[in-house]
Amino acid sequence: MDSTEKNENLGSPIAKSRLYPAFLALEGKVCVVVGGGRVAARKVGALLAAGARVVVISAVLHPDLQALLADGAIEHIPDNYAEEHMSGTGARLVFAATDKSEVNLRIAQDARKLGLWVNVADNPGESDFQVPATIQRQDLTLAISTRGGSPAFARYVRELLERVLSEALGQTLEMVAQARPLILAQTKERQAQLWESLLALQLETVIETQGYAVAREMFERWIEEFVHRRERGR
Repeated sequence: MDSTEKNENLGSPIAKSRLYPAFLALEGKVCVVVGGGRVAARKVGALLAAGARVVVISAVLHPDLQALLADGAIEHIPDNYAEEHMSGTGARLVFAATDKSEVNLRIAQDARKLGLWVNVADNPGESDFQVPATIQRQDLTLAISTRGGSPAFARYVRELLERVLSEALGQTLEMVAQARPLILAQTKERQAQLWESLLALQLETVIETQGYAVAREMFERWIEEFVHRRERGR
C-alpha cells in the first residue's frame, strides 16, 4: 500500500467535504515545495511542467532535485523547514512533502496563517486542495480524484483508463481546436449543427484504424464543405 494511504485523516471535515474540480494556470507563479525526497521531486516535476517558479525548502535534495538545481530550474533554501522561510517567497501554493507528518502539519498551519493554500502529501484531510491522478493525451487532460479516499485507487483507475484512451484523442483534439474559431464565427443555431457534424466524423477512430493522414484529410474536407463553402454561399 502506498505510504500516503496509511496516514490519511478520513474523519476530518476537509476530507469529507465536496471538492471543486479546477485546472490552475501556474505559469510564472511561485510554488513552494517543502521536502527534498522522492515525493517532493515528483511534485516539483509536475509544477515545472506547468511553468511554475518552484522554491524547494530542504536541507538535503533527491538526486533529481539536485540535477534541477544544477540546471537552474528551481530555487533552493538549503535548510530544515522554519516558518520564516515561507513568508519571503511570494508563494501562491505550498506543498508539504517531508517524511515527517508533524512537520507537514506545522507547514499547513503556517501556510494558512499567511493565507496560502496548502497540499499535504500524507494527509488529504489537512489539505486545501488535492492533486489528482491525471491522464495526458497532448492537450487533453483527464483528472481523477477519490476525495482523499485512496490515492492508490485513483492511480488504479488512471491505469485502467490509460489502456483504453489512446493518443488518437489528443490528435483529434488538435483538429477540433483548429475548427473552434471557425465554428464560433457562425450563428448559434449553425454552431450546434457544425459541432454535431464534426464530432460525428469520429476522427479518433479513423486515426486508430486508418492513420492520422486519412483523418486529417477528412477533417480538411469537412472544413471546406461545411464551413468555407457555406460561407461563400451566403
